[in-house]
Amino acid sequence: MILNSLSQVRSMVINTIVGTELAIMYLGKIFVSEKVYDTVNDAIAGCKRDVDMGMGILITPDAKKFRVWIAIPQELVL
Repeated sequence: MILNSLSQVRSMVINTIVGTELAIMYLGKIFVSEKVYDTVNDAIAGCKRDVDMGMGILITPDAKKFRVWIAIPQELVL
């Protein structure tokens, strides 16, 4: 899903098994930042494999770039 802005999400910093990460909550799910791309088309192409595997993905604008977020299970948040 592509969001036009972050006004619909709640930003937070969480602790996971990997360490401290920037995260957002959208529709009750937690997403962590994966990568940043120059264009929305690059972001879509970059996360196609994850979408094909059934993962929850959000793409949001980030300054003049686009950030891909991946949904993580609540169990990974410490």
